[in-house]
Amino acid sequence: MRAGVYTILALVVYGLSWYYNGQLIPLLAVESMVLMIWGLMVWWPCLRAGLIWPRGFLPLFMLSWFIWFGLTLFWSGSPYSSWFYFWVLGSLPLTFMIAIMIPELTAELFWTWFWRGILISAWILSAMALWQYYQDLVTNIGLANLRPFGPLLDTNSFAAWLNLLFFPVLVLYFVKDSRRQVGFLRGGLDPEAFFYLLTLTVVLLAFFSTSSRGGFLAWICTMPFAIWGLWRLPAARPRFLVVAALVIIAFLLMDYAHGYDLIGHLSPGYITSNITTVSRKLMWIATWHMFLSHPWLGTGIGSYFLNYPAYRLPGELASAGTYAHNDFLEYLAEGGLINLGFLLGFAGVLMYALYRLLYRAGQALQIDDEKRLTALGLVLGVFAITGHALGNFIFYNLPLSILAGLFMARAWRIYGNTGNTEPLLPKIGIHHGFITQGLLLLGVCVASWNLLADATTYAFLSDNAWLNGVINHPRQRAELLLKVANTLTAVRPLATQPHVYLANTYLTLVEHDTRMDAANRRSLVQAALHQYQQSLVGIPQQSGVLNSIGTLYLTQGKFLGLDVTQRQRQTLLAWRQGLAIDPESISLRNEIAQLAYADQGDVQGGLAFLRAGLKRPLFPEPRSELLLDIALMQWRGDDKAAAEKTLLRILRDNPGYLPAVSWLQAIHHQTGLHATVH
Repeated sequence: MRAGVYTILALVVYGLSWYYNGQLIPLLAVESMVLMIWGLMVWWPCLRAGLIWPRGFLPLFMLSWFIWFGLTLFWSGSPYSSWFYFWVLGSLPLTFMIAIMIPELTAELFWTWFWRGILISAWILSAMALWQYYQDLVTNIGLANLRPFGPLLDTNSFAAWLNLLFFPVLVLYFVKDSRRQVGFLRGGLDPEAFFYLLTLTVVLLAFFSTSSRGGFLAWICTMPFAIWGLWRLPAARPRFLVVAALVIIAFLLMDYAHGYDLIGHLSPGYITSNITTVSRKLMWIATWHMFLSHPWLGTGIGSYFLNYPAYRLPGELASAGTYAHNDFLEYLAEGGLINLGFLLGFAGVLMYALYRLLYRAGQALQIDDEKRLTALGLVLGVFAITGHALGNFIFYNLPLSILAGLFMARAWRIYGNTGNTEPLLPKIGIHHGFITQGLLLLGVCVASWNLLADATTYAFLSDNAWLNGVINHPRQRAELLLKVANTLTAVRPLATQPHVYLANTYLTLVEHDTRMDAANRRSLVQAALHQYQQSLVGIPQQSGVLNSIGTLYLTQGKFLGLDVTQRQRQTLLAWRQGLAIDPESISLRNEIAQLAYADQGDVQGGLAFLRAGLKRPLFPEPRSELLLDIALMQWRGDDKAAAEKTLLRILRDNPGYLPAVSWLQAIHHQTGLHATVH
């Protein structure tokens, strides 16, 4: 019964993680709370018994890694953002520590049922990939987009997930099928081995449908270790021929629509010229610069996307800038050398595990081959995604981190478990287990409280369309949201959105309530400014909030007792801080150019400031918008010919930009040319 409860909780944790994708905070909150409940149930009797800790390096390493992730929250440059990534990245060591503390007999039954759930998930993910591939194929989607991504937002990460599942299944197929005494052609068939073979088939079809170069390279680099470990099994050669045939068939079927370009895309010439790999190189250089700016403790885990705009290099316009596409470099930038050291240590643990499981067929382990090879398959799966992390973001995907931790826990139980220590708590003077149990319960309650507040923030202030069907009256909805935001600022001070919502509401009242006296206006403006400033505590890198602060000083500064000069100075200070965080912000650059230069009569200075933004890496639409602002300022400076040239430049680069088309048509109409702009 206990094993069944553990299995259900583990599968719920795994299932809830599928669609999180760094966006759906309620999913992360529920998943993390279920994970903590599972951990509480496992650790509770262990603490009551005085904490009998498993011997060995890996459990201590994982505990230290998890503690390190927690400590980084105290010096992170954006603690609120780091909080969410603490649960994503920390799920790997946390799930490992929970799984290894399950008692031996219970753990065996738990893994039996949990592995069946993993096999079901392999079929679900494969079916999802094949269905997405079929849907894209029949809708004549472009070949570049004919790449399934499953429940994730990135097809390469999805390929890594399939790799993680492929190698344990491959090993179990060999192990189960090696027990046959009668050849397949003579009627020998092991149902379990045949099921694993079918699972391999669908996983391979799904894997090659992703057309992932990084995933394929990781697969190629991992297969030699699988061959090494499985070659000594009886009749291994025909099984490898079967697997090779499946690989070739899957490749021929799924890469046909791409013109079999997967192999060609691995050539050195293509890699050095392709925009995605060139952009990765530029991203890695920018990430290195980020590390050099914060070499000791980094910017804080999960803060990469907040800091990257200030470091983005010209020519890198192929990514959203969310992740570095190299977990090792991103760990370095976000957590410094210590953070990278833990990830490198984890990679070293995998290499050592492979050495123990493969060298001399693992004779020193004193376990039977079936168990040894089962552990090998799990380690190979984690090894594949760790290698893939050199060219993509892998451990930042929640289901991959969870599964990697559980796979490593199971493998370590087989190859590295050398018994337990004596109870540790009495040795340090704690003779009553309820003390540590109480601390554990307190930690779970505090963490759950914050996660619930975060989920509420998302549900009411980020994605609250569902509320329209619950409360029809707009005023009642507004009053409820105001109360929710006000409560959240008290129970979750680091959350940014409640503060911003309150500040925006206060300013709306000031602007629209004409009956309000000056004292009340002053109080609301001061409260709005305070709320904006509080929102910067959790995440300081919010250029939009700094833009709002600058606008507040400019339009409502008189209620703060500031004269015109002071208002402009404070406004420009806030706007320039925002532009330093996000140098690609067109609105901030234009506002600064207007206030600091054009409004002071220095149109040429404003134009120079705007043109400086063209040197930044800008996507087509923002670049056209900036050029339009330049044209407007040129027109304002009575240089109509230059403005028209700028508009034509916009249309050469972006022919479909309607504001430029409309303006040129108006100019030609006024001058009597009646030209048609194409």
